[in-house]
Amino acid sequence: MPESSKYDLFMDELLSLEKQIGVFAQRCDELVEQNNYYKDQIFNMEQENQALKNKIKEIEIQLSKQSNNEDLFGGNSLTAEDREQLKEKVGELINKIDHHLRS
Repeated sequence: MPESSKYDLFMDELLSLEKQIGVFAQRCDELVEQNNYYKDQIFNMEQENQALKNKIKEIEIQLSKQSNNEDLFGGNSLTAEDREQLKEKVGELINKIDHHLRS
């Protein structure tokens, strides 16, 4: 009988180990699947990030072109007070030219 109980004990332990290995294998498969999902997510986010960087560069180029192409009164280089003074001077010059043309 002791031989049979040793055998039964050995078989029970073997079955227990098989169950544990099955659980570990299943968990490993789940982790691999989850890892692949995260890799896909990272790849998609990297592509989206690159697209956004490109869009930022395009917008910066457009802003640079706009700031270079702005007219005298459209730019931010003059304050409101300076613009008014410039308008007055232009108005005075127009009046002088008009006066000279009438004479």
